[in-house]
Amino acid sequence: MSVHAIGLLLFGLYLVVMIAVGIVSARYQKTSSDFWVAGRSIGLPVLIMANMAAIMHGGSILSGVALSASIGGVAELPYLGFAGGTAIIFFFFAKKLRNSRGFTLPDYMGDRFDSNFLRGFSAVVVALSSIIYLIAQIRVMGFILEELIGVPFFAGMLLGTAVFVFYVAIGGLLAVVWTNIAQFVFMWLGLLVMAPYLYTRVGGWFSVIDQVEAIAPGWSSPQGTTWTLSFLVSWQIIWFVAYCTRLELITKMYAARDDKVARRSLPWSILLVMIFLLYGNFYIGGAARILVWDSIATPDQAFPALVTAILPPLLAAFALTGIASAAMSTTDSLLLMSGAAVAHDLMRKCIHEPRGIQKDESYYLRASRWTILIVGIVAFVGAIPDVDLILQIVSYAVAILGSTFFFPLIVGLISKSVSKQAAIASSVGGAFVCCVWTWARLAGATWAQEIHPGVIGLAVSGVLMFGVAWMTKPLEGAAVTKFFPEKA
Repeated sequence: MSVHAIGLLLFGLYLVVMIAVGIVSARYQKTSSDFWVAGRSIGLPVLIMANMAAIMHGGSILSGVALSASIGGVAELPYLGFAGGTAIIFFFFAKKLRNSRGFTLPDYMGDRFDSNFLRGFSAVVVALSSIIYLIAQIRVMGFILEELIGVPFFAGMLLGTAVFVFYVAIGGLLAVVWTNIAQFVFMWLGLLVMAPYLYTRVGGWFSVIDQVEAIAPGWSSPQGTTWTLSFLVSWQIIWFVAYCTRLELITKMYAARDDKVARRSLPWSILLVMIFLLYGNFYIGGAARILVWDSIATPDQAFPALVTAILPPLLAAFALTGIASAAMSTTDSLLLMSGAAVAHDLMRKCIHEPRGIQKDESYYLRASRWTILIVGIVAFVGAIPDVDLILQIVSYAVAILGSTFFFPLIVGLISKSVSKQAAIASSVGGAFVCCVWTWARLAGATWAQEIHPGVIGLAVSGVLMFGVAWMTKPLEGAAVTKFFPEKA
């Protein structure tokens, strides 16, 4: 049988499992707490696997390989930022966020700084950045399904989008977590089956480095073959900040059974992801540069082309199914967070409750599901044009999030001495400047090419946070005591 025929069978079986999980999970969705944070019932092993599946998404593997193959050693550096950023969540965020009993990151912004404006603005940023992120993951689905089952790129994007919108919309976070576990298993096995075949063709780690360095001098240097030192530093900063404010991780802290589970899940996630992605990006990226680079039209085709070049049809189909599952493991989390941001933060907390309007739980569940559908459609339309490297797209999404949330999170959870005005100025100013710089960079402005937009947005956010805090009075009362309870 061909790769396409086997792929159709494997991927069809995978889709049946995902849809079945969504249908079963839907039976347990009675309240918004059930839908958005799985009733705060997730234990340690499940949370570790769900964390890893959300982090090791299709974009991080498919475009991580593309970036590594194209540029070189720089491609593994974001994972140093990943370790540092996740450690920040471990030390400063996890316990307080879990014990605050919120649902979303905008929940924190509204509660900590006593501001419905900030809550609503944060919800809009979450939805916007999720759409940008989803564009990247939907394109991953298109590339993978084109190679796996032989459908056109457009049809692959459409099929992938339809499936994850369906199971998230009906099953909520419970469906997301359990599908993440299945996706986690598919993903690991799919990449590991490649290892012996790659070793036979290109040798071990140092052999790959020597071969690629001969083809592309500078590939093994920290800056790789093309990046300037300033952009390399800004890229590293962006991924550090990105993982401090990673929506998928922060949301799962709210869903943990208790604060101990929330914190303990993170060191294991750091260790396993660091080990696995050094193989999944750096080694496989080098092998792609050696074996298939001259036969592909775009860097993002490197991983699918490598799989079909080195593996027999059955294993090639299995490996590609693993990466398709990885793409879904992040898209489902982002869709769910978009639904919660609009239904819970915008509609309930910013519009209805301040006006004394009472709506039942089923109303907000319906609103969340409609939002998931709309966000999925918008992201699908945005994924149709040919765009930049997938990992570059992702970096713009996380840059907006970091510019909006990094300083309000860090300062707000460490210190009581911060004002509402400082948080608003930091969040809005950082997001605005980051968006303008991103637009200028994409438009080709020379002055916007040397430094990543997120670094500029982050700098503006920090200056505004500390400058306005110095001139204004810190918050007092419930907004502070909720996160800094008095010790007995």
